Order: sequence, then structure tokens, then C-alpha cells
Amino acid sequence: MVAGHKTVSGLLDEMAVKILMIEPGDLSIVGELLDLSDQLLPGSDAVDGVPEVIGRMAAAFKAVLEKFIMGDLADSSENYDLLGQCVAEMQESLRKAGSPDGKTVERFCADMGKIGFIIEPSALAGNAAPPAAGVDVVSPPPDNAAQTVAAAQPGPAKAEAAPDFLQDTDLLAGFIDEAFEHLESIEVNVLELEQNPDDMDIINNIFRPFHTIKGVSGFLNLKTINRLAHATENLLDDVRNGKQAMDSAVIDIVLTVGDALKSMVENIRDVLQNGPEHYRETDISVFLANISRLQEGGDAVMAAAPPPLSEAQEITESPRPPVMEEAFAPASPEPSQPGQNAFSAATASPSSARQSAEQTPKKITASIKVDVDKLDALVNAVGELVIMQSLVRQNRLVSQIADPKLTKDFSQLARITSELQRTAMSMRMVPIKQTFDKMIRLVRDLSKKSGKKVDLIMEGAETEIDRNMVDSIYDPLVHMMRNSVDHGIAPPAERLKAGKQETGTVYLRAYQKGGSMMIEIEDDGDGLNTKKIKNKALERGLISASDNLSDFELNNLIFLPGFSTADKITDVSGRGVGMDVVKKAVEKLRGKVEVQSQPGNGSIFMIRLPLTLAIIDGIIVKVGGERYIIPTIAIQKSLHPEPQNYNTVHGRGETLLVRGELVPIIRLYEMFGVEPVHSDPCEAIVVVVENEGRRRALMVDELLGKEEVVIKNLGGLDVPGVAGGTILGDGRVGLILDLAGVINSRAD
Repeated sequence: MVAGHKTVSGLLDEMAVKILMIEPGDLSIVGELLDLSDQLLPGSDAVDGVPEVIGRMAAAFKAVLEKFIMGDLADSSENYDLLGQCVAEMQESLRKAGSPDGKTVERFCADMGKIGFIIEPSALAGNAAPPAAGVDVVSPPPDNAAQTVAAAQPGPAKAEAAPDFLQDTDLLAGFIDEAFEHLESIEVNVLELEQNPDDMDIINNIFRPFHTIKGVSGFLNLKTINRLAHATENLLDDVRNGKQAMDSAVIDIVLTVGDALKSMVENIRDVLQNGPEHYRETDISVFLANISRLQEGGDAVMAAAPPPLSEAQEITESPRPPVMEEAFAPASPEPSQPGQNAFSAATASPSSARQSAEQTPKKITASIKVDVDKLDALVNAVGELVIMQSLVRQNRLVSQIADPKLTKDFSQLARITSELQRTAMSMRMVPIKQTFDKMIRLVRDLSKKSGKKVDLIMEGAETEIDRNMVDSIYDPLVHMMRNSVDHGIAPPAERLKAGKQETGTVYLRAYQKGGSMMIEIEDDGDGLNTKKIKNKALERGLISASDNLSDFELNNLIFLPGFSTADKITDVSGRGVGMDVVKKAVEKLRGKVEVQSQPGNGSIFMIRLPLTLAIIDGIIVKVGGERYIIPTIAIQKSLHPEPQNYNTVHGRGETLLVRGELVPIIRLYEMFGVEPVHSDPCEAIVVVVENEGRRRALMVDELLGKEEVVIKNLGGLDVPGVAGGTILGDGRVGLILDLAGVINSRAD
């Protein structure tokens, strides 16, 4: 056992963490490392059972640290990186029970040599004396550390064997989560740097995540990730030091390296979840060669790099959603707007990082990570508390007690419960920024591939949305952003002919409006060809010539299943499934999507979403003795039918004439097997709802009022037409209707 409850492994782990924290110029941590290495020296009583080779390595390590403190060695990030590798090699030696193979010792000695401290492998083996603190530095570290690394690592990279990094799964899981955050940060900052290549703060913001990934991956023995991150970090260091220009070639390779690292981290996560047999090797030799070429003043051969499969590339390279290419009208001449922001670069402008609405300084508060299941459990418990508080208050026996203090206490309890519910629900809310940031890369790639010049301006990225919606809204946003760039924005030459600036602008906005969240995608392109949409709708029988539809209603026909104005099918348009997919995805989140457009002046796609998926705003209706909740967002109107408007159409069943349209009637009591109060539609109430472009009249007995209810699942039960349940204020259970299921179960 070790004095002070310390172990050799624990000390080495602590040293590895300390090295990650070192910044050039900060020698305080070097002093802490000196103390830790002191405890590993032969003869130290701080730790028992230090293997001899570890003690000798620690002595050499301490000697180097003393040289740093004395100023005899360069205080640079490259040297600290090499120190980190030395600690990793000491850890590897310890894992091999103090009897490392010759390669581990050789690597340790080689890294010490790169720092400028010469030590022979024989000094770490046998009975040779450990190196003393006064070993001379025979040469300064190489000027170009990146070239040294490249020279020391020729040929294709051989990835680590899976068991090497599965020795500490807890640390590995933490690394995976943090690595994804760092890689997203890198991508956002790189794209911003493209517009501000001389901003050193942005360069440092890119350098630090690579430094962290490199250090932690080395500590966890993820050698392939470590080498790629290290080489990229050296390239960025050359940029920081003025040796390398921050041009498009550097930006492209940093982005592709980020994609490759993301792919490798995803694979590590897969291995952690499903076992070592899912591990796949990654050849990073092309990346290393390209980085080396750039550092030597040559051109990178990006086409030769194996394309790592990443989320952004899957989006960009997969078949594009067929959105009516011909539905966009020829641009009418329009003078450019004064003061419109435009950049000359043919890439998406990440000016979103400097959104005007978010210029004000924001207070940074401490935060912790909480397991999602625990958070959901808390929200459910608070929901139960709200329901129980309502049940107690509405209990007849309690309500008969005429006690002023009890009334006051109930009011206080209601206030506290409401505040607790608001706080619990706010914990589920996250900024939509992480989804918006991914659009920067998407627009950049699309504009570069199509040869168009596009500015992306984001507003309201700090608007919060239910965390369960963040991933779900991503695909609809991708469809519509591609739609705006592919078909909304014309090539520069065409825009100039139309009297517009050659750089198109796409606006991505988010804001709260009432109890909903609004997302808008606006472009200054050619807009929708309303006349062609109308002709296509007439041709397919979707509307009749006598229908007096507004331009707004005609434009929103594009969301109908299979609707397309394309004359021929291509890989990007003509099949009519793109906008239908968007509409279904949004409505699955209890949202609504619509479009406003004027020929020649662009389009605005608007998505309305509830702020949270845990609470629904609905109308409570009574059918027989049962209660049902209809989502408010889908309700168009409610009415007592007039006998002259009630019809029975052959082959279509019962219908109701509403605003000149025959709307099929659905008797909810028949669907759910309930004994109704009214079986005559003219005596009952009908609620007209719309879902996926289909209108239906739901027949109910009574409207009980509007209420926000907490959604509960049905414990795995799959009931057609029911999305979930809730407990109402009187203690009874109400079923929340799934309108898509209700309509499908009573299809024409």
C-alpha cells in the first residue's frame, strides 16, 4: 500500500492531467509536476513499489522540468506536448508491470531527445545509474517541430488495437462527450476565421481544442487521434507564429481533419457501447502528408484523402430533397437594398457569431452535466406534484373548509409549485445555437459546391428550445436550408442581371412568440412561381378552377404529399417528397410550417413549434363519459352544424360543408367505443382540425375548456389515435389525441 493513499498509477494520471493545463509562460504547474515526479524517484517514501524503470524515467523527467524552470529549455507548447508523450510512455511501461518492451523505452528516450535532453535507452535498463539532474542539453529543439514529428512518423498510420484504449471506460466516455463539444467549437471558429483570417483570438480558440484533444487522447492511448490532432495543432501553431498563412487550404484541411476526428470518436463510442469487434482502423497518412506539404509551402492534395464519414458530409453528399426547382420564378429586376450586408467570399458567412441581437455581454455562470434520465425523472415528478396539488385543492371535503389560513397556505403552495414547474421545465431547455451552428458548415459546403456566393446571417441563436426537439428539428432545417441555397439563390451572374448583389443572403432566425418558438428561413432569391404551382394543382385535381385561393394558400400547396412543379425528375428535384418530409417532421413535434413568397423577392419559410414537448396546450372535449384533449395548434374552428350543411356523400360517408369545402366527419365515440350523449351531428359539436393538409370534423358532445396539460406516455401501449395521456384537475385521466392516427383510422 502507498503512503498517503497514493499509487504510482495515480501519480502518473495526475501528471498527465497537469500537463494538459500548462500554457507557455505558466511555470507554476511545472513546479507541481516537479513535486509529483519527485515522489516517483528511487528511494522516495511517498510511494511504495515504484518499478525501477519508472523511477529512472521519473528522474530524467524531473531533470527536464528543472531545465524548464531554469530557462535552459524553450518554454513552448511543442515541448510540453512532448512531455505529455513521455508521461504516456511511463504509463504504458507501468501497464506492462514494470517490464516494458524496448520500443516503449526507445520512444521515451526519443521524445526526451526532441526536447533537448539526451538519454540513452541503456540508462533506463539493467543496473545503470539513473540520469542525474545535471545531464547536459546537447542541442536545442528543432525549429520546425511539425517536420520532426512528420519525419518520426513516416508511412500510413497504424491505428491502435481496441483493447489498448478500453482500460478505463469511465474516462473514455467523458472524453467522447468532450471531444464532440471541442470539434463543434473548432468547426464554428474555423468558419468564422475564414472571414477574419488575421484574428488571433479565433486562431487561439481553434488551437486550444486541438491541444486538449491531443493531450487527452494521448493519455487514453488513442494514438491515431493523438497523432492527427498533434500534427494539425503544429500546423495551427505555425499560423500563430506567422510561419504559415491562414488561407483556404489551411481552413479546408482543418475542417476535413475535424470530420475525420469526429468519425474516429464516433467509432470509439460505438466500440464502447457494442464491443471491440466494432473497432475500425483509420488511415491518417494522407492527412499527415497534406499537413506536411502545407508546412513546406506546397499544396495539399485533398482529393487523395480518404473521406471520413461525418454528419455534415452525409448531409451534403446524400441526395438532395426534391424541392421544386422550376417553382422558383425568373428573377425580376430589383435594385440591391442599401446597407445590405454582403461578402465577396464564395462561402457562407459565419457573421452569425456576431449577431446584432447577441452583442450584449452575457453573464457566464457555473454549470454541471446532469444525466438525461435523471432530468426526465425530475420533470415527471414535478408534473405529478402539480397534478396532485390540483387534486387536493379540488377535493370536495377540502374545498368546504372555510379557513382563511388554509386558503392562504394553498395559494402559497400553488405559487411554489408553479415556480418549481417552470424551473424544472427550463432545465430541459437548451439554446438552439448548436443546431444553428451546423447550418454554417452546410451552407458553406453547398455554396462552394454550386459556385454560388451566399451569406448566412443568424439571429436569435440563444433562443431556448426543448432539448428533445434539438435533434428532431435538425433534418427539417437541413431540407429548407438546402432548398434556399440550391433553388432560392441564383448564381452570381444571374443575380447581377436581375439587378441584385452577386452575393445572396440567407437569414436563419429564432425567437419566441407567445407560447411558441418561431424559426424562419428567409432568402433574397427569386421566390416561388405561384402561377406554375396553381397550374400543377389544377392538373392534379387538388383544386378546382372555381376555388378562389390566395397566393399564400397556393404557395403552401408545396407541402402536400408528392407535389412538385418540376417537369422532369433529377437527383435534386421532381419527386415531390422534400417539403412533405419537412411538414411531417414539424407536425410530429406538434408544430406547423408555412411559406410566404413573392416572385423576384425571395421566400420565407416559417416553423412554429411548442416551447416544450412535455406540456401541450389543448382543448378538453367530452365524448360520453370520457375526456379527450385536442392539440390547440391543429384546431381551425368549432361549431354546431346546421342541418343544411350536413351531407351524406356516396363513397365518402358523412361530410360537413365548412367554408365551401366538404369536410368528412369522424365520430370519436365510434372510434373509441364510448356511449355518446348525442348521436345526431346537428345536436353535437364538431371541432374542425387540420393535419398534413387533411381537414376533418371531429364530433364531440361538449367543450370543457382550454388547458395546458402535462403529457404522460401510456407505458408502452400503442393505441391508434392516441398520443399519450394526462391527469386532469379533477383526478380523471384524459387521452391526448394523435390527429394523424385519428384521420388515418377513418381514411376515406
